[in-house]
Amino acid sequence: MKDPRLREILNLLDPPTGKRLWYGGATVTGSLRGVTPEQAAWKPAPKRHSVWELTLHLAYWKYAVRRNLEALPQGTFSRSPSNWPDVHKPADAPHWKADRALLRSQHMELVEAVRAFDPRRLDDRVPSSKHYRFVDLMFGIVSHDLYHVGQIQLLKRLYQTRRGRAH
Repeated sequence: MKDPRLREILNLLDPPTGKRLWYGGATVTGSLRGVTPEQAAWKPAPKRHSVWELTLHLAYWKYAVRRNLEALPQGTFSRSPSNWPDVHKPADAPHWKADRALLRSQHMELVEAVRAFDPRRLDDRVPSSKHYRFVDLMFGIVSHDLYHVGQIQLLKRLYQTRRGRAH
């Protein structure tokens, strides 16, 4: 891979085993390790998002970026509504496991799409956009991941302290 931007995108999206990300935080999938269905479904307030909702939102945007990289048709994401898919009711262990698997599969498919992407096209405009290049989409999804992983980490901490049960 000749383009350093593509190398860095892959390093941030899917760091090598044992390598910590530059900010010291968890990866998208790593941030969900040990999260129970109850914890994933919990919201700090009625109109706020849960870890579970963020998980599905992250899965969708990984799909959306990959769809643009691979020129796939719209409307092929497996959940709806697309941007903030509904959490299955009941919010139980099998559904939580399936939704974590959805995120993992979308993540790995995106990583493979980035690996296969022709570096000569990085500065080409995305056909569905007047403003964004492919490199913008790729760095954008990395930024999106980091933002929401921070929220997930905060929600996990808030969940633990909601009744004075700090760890």
